[in-house]
Amino acid sequence: MFVDAFSFSQSNHGIHHLLLSPSEGFSFQQRQSRFPSERQISSSLPFSATSSESTSTSTTASITYDGKTDHHTIAIPSFLTDGNDASYPSLLHKIHVLPILTADETSHLLDLARTYATENQCWDQQDSSRHVSYNTVDFAIEESDDISSYLGKDGIQFQDRIFGALSDAYGIDADDFSFLDLFCASYEAANDEEDGADEFEEERNTMDRLEFHRDGSLLSFTVLLSSPDDFEGGGTIFDALRDVVIEGDDSIIQSPGSIKPPKAGYATLHSGKLLHGGHVVTQGQRVVLVGFVDVDERNVKEGTLGDATKEWGRNDVRLFWNKRRLELLKQQRKGEDEQPKWIMRNWRYLPKNECRSYFSPNSSIPESILERMEQRADMEKIRYRRLVTEDKLLREILLPKDDRKDREASYDEGAWTEVTGIDFDGLTVLGEEYDEEE
Repeated sequence: MFVDAFSFSQSNHGIHHLLLSPSEGFSFQQRQSRFPSERQISSSLPFSATSSESTSTSTTASITYDGKTDHHTIAIPSFLTDGNDASYPSLLHKIHVLPILTADETSHLLDLARTYATENQCWDQQDSSRHVSYNTVDFAIEESDDISSYLGKDGIQFQDRIFGALSDAYGIDADDFSFLDLFCASYEAANDEEDGADEFEEERNTMDRLEFHRDGSLLSFTVLLSSPDDFEGGGTIFDALRDVVIEGDDSIIQSPGSIKPPKAGYATLHSGKLLHGGHVVTQGQRVVLVGFVDVDERNVKEGTLGDATKEWGRNDVRLFWNKRRLELLKQQRKGEDEQPKWIMRNWRYLPKNECRSYFSPNSSIPESILERMEQRADMEKIRYRRLVTEDKLLREILLPKDDRKDREASYDEGAWTEVTGIDFDGLTVLGEEYDEEE
């Protein structure tokens, strides 16, 4: 059971409701309070007020806390100013932090993970083969028989538990979920040579953070296995929360936009399409169980993800080229001997007689144009475009329940039976058991 961030007045639980507005600061509302409140939060988005693009939003984001289930719900701010207010916050705008494993289960799972990682040296070197874009320090759960067994149907039935939590949070049938990946990752603080690390430690190539990225899955989760006392820093950082300013070090959100569960065994559930990363661990080791969860296509609006991906790609190109443009602009304004050469590709199509629109290959670019180029190259504007695209995707990608197609019936292939009564061992056949007397 979870508490919706915008239906707290209908609940008889003691719930603390924090309102977060990038343009209006914060306000605090409390109803039937029986539980410790979250810290007050304010947000200041570093977008230029003189920008030709609208970079402010009046829609508030929120954090709620259900004391009975110890469930935190964080709704990221709205960035799509021309969108339909009724579509915000969608279910995918919300990040959920809640207990998923007991203390004993977490401790045992951490012991199993450390034993396997030590025996196989999984956490000693970064691996470039498991993930396409980033080197990581992790291992797939399926590689460990002990962990697979413990999490499986004969163990704590983790899949049913986590899929149930995701279903409650995002309004998708648990039967529509499947794992794209399930792995255990380690983040360790970088070794300080002054601390006298031994020769073995110096040979290790661990990671202390993970850069911003989007997952291949619509939904993702991270379960903290280490005690929060075992490390400093860390947490899952979200670009959409980076400008939230926190007062106090005991909030569920820490600057700069990092979500830190209060205890081991807590899961952080979120859309994998939110730009996120692993915040830097400055001391100790942070161990997490991470899952990428695929959603049956019957729940998804066709073409929505493709449109968002195209726009994100355009912004990546803008970012790359605008860095180069800014470097050239700085050189030009310094007035150094070796001036950058700006090639005007289409100058030949402009008027050849001197006039207001006249340019030649050797013309210097007017200051007004340089200023506009700088504005377009502003990193925060490019970031804002990404956040707008992300916001639009979160609103649109999930179909309303009434518009979702019926689930396709699964085909029963029958039972697979191992045959040992013929010449080739290990052969499997479909259907009834092989009769040796025939």
